[in-house]
Amino acid sequence: MKTTTSFTSTISPQLIKWVDNRARAEQQTRRAVLEDAIRNYQRESMKSILKSGFERAALDTDMLKLAELGIGDYKQLLDIA
Repeated sequence: MKTTTSFTSTISPQLIKWVDNRARAEQQTRRAVLEDAIRNYQRESMKSILKSGFERAALDTDMLKLAELGIGDYKQLLDIA
């Protein structure tokens, strides 16, 4: 089973210079720096999505009622549905 995929892209010279400098400073490959950057972006993106969802839920009276029931009761409701 294949564990990596190759792709070709263009990137500004300024960004690739930053990636190269970062890779050199951390004694890593360009690929490792880019993978780390993408993972960080993925994590921050998920945090943003969750934050937005919780902010919407805080304004939803039904969600507030479920929260008042407690997380255990909420899980029971989910298991039943």
